[in-house]
Amino acid sequence: MEAQNVEVAALVQKIAALHADIAKLPSLSPSPVVDALFTNLVMACVPPSPVDVTKLSPDAQRMREELIRLCSDAEGHLEYDLLVRYIPGLAPSRVAFVGSGPLPFSSLVLAARHLPNTLFDNYDRCGAANDRARKLVRADKDLNARMSFHTVDVANLTDELGKYDVVFLAALVGMAAEDKAKVVAHLGRHMADGAALVVRSAHGARGFLYPIVDPEDIRRGGFDVLTVYHPDGEVINSVIIARKIDAHAKTEVSALVQKITGLHAAITKLPSLSPSPDVDALFTELVMACVPPSPVDVTKLGPDAQRMREELIRLCSDAEGHLEAHYADMLAGFDNPLDHLGRFPYFSNYVNLSKLEYDLLVRYVPGLAPSRVAFVGSGPLPFSSLVLAARHLPNALFDNYDRCGAANDRARKLVRADEGLRKRMSFHTADVASLTDGLGKYDVVFLAALVGMAAEDKAKVVAHLGRHMADGAALVVRSAHGARGFLYPIVDPEDIRRGGFDVLAVYHPDDEVINSVIIARKTDAHAKGPQNGHAHARGAVPIVSPPCKCCKMEANALQKREEMATTELSI
Repeated sequence: MEAQNVEVAALVQKIAALHADIAKLPSLSPSPVVDALFTNLVMACVPPSPVDVTKLSPDAQRMREELIRLCSDAEGHLEYDLLVRYIPGLAPSRVAFVGSGPLPFSSLVLAARHLPNTLFDNYDRCGAANDRARKLVRADKDLNARMSFHTVDVANLTDELGKYDVVFLAALVGMAAEDKAKVVAHLGRHMADGAALVVRSAHGARGFLYPIVDPEDIRRGGFDVLTVYHPDGEVINSVIIARKIDAHAKTEVSALVQKITGLHAAITKLPSLSPSPDVDALFTELVMACVPPSPVDVTKLGPDAQRMREELIRLCSDAEGHLEAHYADMLAGFDNPLDHLGRFPYFSNYVNLSKLEYDLLVRYVPGLAPSRVAFVGSGPLPFSSLVLAARHLPNALFDNYDRCGAANDRARKLVRADEGLRKRMSFHTADVASLTDGLGKYDVVFLAALVGMAAEDKAKVVAHLGRHMADGAALVVRSAHGARGFLYPIVDPEDIRRGGFDVLAVYHPDDEVINSVIIARKTDAHAKGPQNGHAHARGAVPIVSPPCKCCKMEANALQKREEMATTELSI
């Protein structure tokens, strides 16, 4: 971590010097000197960096704020892709761009390439900027007809905002955090229910160029935050996609909760949770209800619904325990069980989830080459460890922890015939709360979704890991999002931060992978200053159980089980 501190100090010193040079310029109009200085600034800020600009000293913060203003004076493909991905069926007839400036490139690109039938209203409080912008489209009949420019402060827009399907908020509208929050709250009061909001932000060292927007400010403004995306290529701005909370969505949420409550009641009446057609049918119907996008926030349900949800997650865990024990015993009957893992009907889900976790790890923890990995809550079928060890981390040793001795006995039998994996995979019967100094030897710790099913239990587990893991070690936590929170516990990234970690990434899949994934890194308690520029995401005895059954099911569970029973698929 000392090396990180030196790197951060050098970066801040370099940017402070560039700020001083830019501040001395007689003009910010284009010139070789201006171009050279801003090019050097961007080149310094774009690469991945451990800096967290929100934790800089007061002097550095003032320098950063002034630098952002200088960038503003000097100064859609990604946004469109995120919009259509997180708001399926979006076909806006009218769009507003707040803070369009004299070169409204974003509006022009969106109008010409992505939204050819949409009307664009561009707002900027500078009349001269709008005059310049109008001249750009005067020769294009189509764009001239669809693009209008209005000189007005966003604070003066009220009823007009209700006619837009999408509002884009430029990065430099509201440069101070409190000003940005006020703008978002104003939009929340006047935009139409269900309308989309696209907010540009920044991340890591790029926070020297643009303001960083707190997603919680967007939520407090009356929006659901659908995704927060931090580019790591040539695109500088982060992008936040949000949606104005829809009063009519309450009806949809009520219907969903009612349906899931009925399924919960039916599951509780089952005489057994062992694999059977009735068990499979109910859990398949449950997952089909929970996987599609939904406006529900399960953390805000009433007390009765919360109790139902907690019990449902435990029922899923118990059912999966029966299923995994059954298949572990069946696989143990083969000479080499690893050659037959595909007989488990949901093996592909583990393959996809493990690949996602590995891809996120190598992206957000550059240079990661772990020699020793721990998986906490591995269960009788430790598919995640097996897939990671065989496909992604072939040189790492894996220590699998589960507090159920029978689960570990079953797991050991799976690797008995593979000498390479047997030497690298060990299984320990232990509660995570009893692990202390041993945790310090791991480069990466994976925390299974159902280790600590209640929020307070999960927070305690994370805090325990934070006290004993090595500085700089990575933590991978499985969570859930939206209606999938009826299937898995939802982990608050703030609990991970409070546990002593920098949160590097929070990823919510929208495909057949059910679990969300949080990538974090242990903070160096002895280091001074910022720890990691990636940290930017904000929304008793632990229970160690195998992964939740319902979160592995596909719509055609019975059919797939029959198909996979005849398929040979090894790791």
